[in-house]
Amino acid sequence: MTEPQPEAVQPPPAPTPPHYQQAPHYQQAPHNQQAPHNQQAPHYQQSAPPAPHEQSAPHYQQVSDEQRRIWDTKGKRGMGFGAAWFLGGLLITLITYSNASGPSGGVYIVAWGPMLYGAYRLISGYFMFKKSQQ
Repeated sequence: MTEPQPEAVQPPPAPTPPHYQQAPHYQQAPHNQQAPHNQQAPHYQQSAPPAPHEQSAPHYQQVSDEQRRIWDTKGKRGMGFGAAWFLGGLLITLITYSNASGPSGGVYIVAWGPMLYGAYRLISGYFMFKKSQQ
C-alpha cells in the first residue's frame, strides 16, 4: 500500500492595496513591457545611464575639421582687425593729445569709438579662435 502524498501547499495571494493606492489602469504598464515615454518607469525597470566615456556628442553638436579651420581663420582675422582698430584709435588719441599739450594748448580727440570697437573685435576673435581649438 502506498501512502498518499501530501498536496503542495500554495502560499496565500499577496493582499492587494486599497483601490485609492493603486494607479489607474491606463497608467499601469504590463509587467513585461516598459512604461510609455511620457511616464517614468519604476526604478527597477530603468536602465543605468551609459558611462561618461561611452557618451558621444549628438550629431548636431559635432564639428567638422573644415568648420574648425573656418573658426580658426575668422578668429585670427578678428583679432588682427581688432588690434588694428584699437591701435588706430589709440594713435589718434595720443597724436592729438601731444599736439594739444604743447605750449600753445588746444583741443584733442579721445577716439574711444575705434578703441571700443577694436576691443570688441579682439575679444570676439579670441573666443572664436578658442572655440576652434576645442
